[in-house]
Amino acid sequence: MLDFSPAVSFYRSTKARGVGLSRQAVESSARVAPDAPVPSAGTPAVRAEAIRKSFGDNVVLDAVDLTVGAGQVLVVIGPSGSGKSTLLRCINLLEPIDSGRIFFEGQEITARGVKVDQVRQRIGIVFQQFNLFPHLKVIDNLTLAARRVGKVPRAEAGLRALDLLKLVGLEDKTRQYPHQLSGGQQQRVAIARALMMAPHVMLFDEVTSALDPELVGEVLIVMRDLARSGMTMIVVTHEMQFARDVGDHLMFIDEGRIVEQGKPADVLDHPKEERTLRFLRRSLQLAESLEELTVGEVESHEEGGRE
Repeated sequence: MLDFSPAVSFYRSTKARGVGLSRQAVESSARVAPDAPVPSAGTPAVRAEAIRKSFGDNVVLDAVDLTVGAGQVLVVIGPSGSGKSTLLRCINLLEPIDSGRIFFEGQEITARGVKVDQVRQRIGIVFQQFNLFPHLKVIDNLTLAARRVGKVPRAEAGLRALDLLKLVGLEDKTRQYPHQLSGGQQQRVAIARALMMAPHVMLFDEVTSALDPELVGEVLIVMRDLARSGMTMIVVTHEMQFARDVGDHLMFIDEGRIVEQGKPADVLDHPKEERTLRFLRRSLQLAESLEELTVGEVESHEEGGRE
């Protein structure tokens, strides 16, 4: 098991607890992290109220509410085009919402005058595509933003990057370029890069979907251990076993609406809504689903569209 407790401890306080983070690395993290009000005890890390988002006439999110407590893992599942990715992009302020409100640690981040760049530094996001700079070595992919945005000296940023690469099991890849890494290794670098900015919340957008099956596990292990160390996470995924084992709360979205939500085991094993049941059957997660499933049913519910 990877030990993320030293890295995540920074997000909870300014002291390094556990092993792995040097004093210089912690101080460099503090310099990267933007100043922000300290949330009161019990304040949700992320809360959304009736958020709505459309692309032209296509309503992608329709009155979506959610609450994620500090240290919790919310797993979001649903068919393609259901609005899952757009939900994460709205929370990270990569997409403006049409109506509703989003709160981060008690502060409304969709209000006028919010410093978007500072919010994004505190809400990390990892996408399906790795988005690494191909012309930069791994160490430089991690330190670039810290040096240019956070104005952290190269040496300090390098120490922080080395600590994070060690935590994701890639301390021996610092001088390699992305094309020299496997897909799973590149995605772990992308996770370490997102952690470099000392986020309080991590968003994962189907980060294993582009990987070969044999490489999925190494990324899920990093995410699992990060969650166990106390990082608040919102994870869009099709990995149902991960949802069951790691998630605190599971939300099923279809056509921009929350169809069903609850404890992962309850929703996955005993869905109450017919639409949830059909989705899980098509995902071959329920017993004997393949025998009961018909091609016509699959075709009638396969929905594309922009997320």
